[in-house]
Amino acid sequence: MQAEDVFRSANERIAEKGRELGWRFAVPFLCECGDTSCFARLELTLEAYDDVRSHPQRYLTVPGHEVAGAIVIEQTESLALAEKLHARC
Repeated sequence: MQAEDVFRSANERIAEKGRELGWRFAVPFLCECGDTSCFARLELTLEAYDDVRSHPQRYLTVPGHEVAGAIVIEQTESLALAEKLHARC
């Protein structure tokens, strides 16, 4: 499992807990870049997080952070969406 997949899995658990608690405010998520020593955080509502997750090849990152085999498809001041070009077999 690659680092970005580990961070993504942790974010799934964060979102699940947020839904369980009925959280309506921005939630701190982990940067899903490939750097195992990254501790950057991104804040999104659960609705925005679910929108990102509706595309299985997309990863949440802090601008400037990279995901191997991915390109940045959207970027704001606080977050970048990276999309892997090919699904792993």
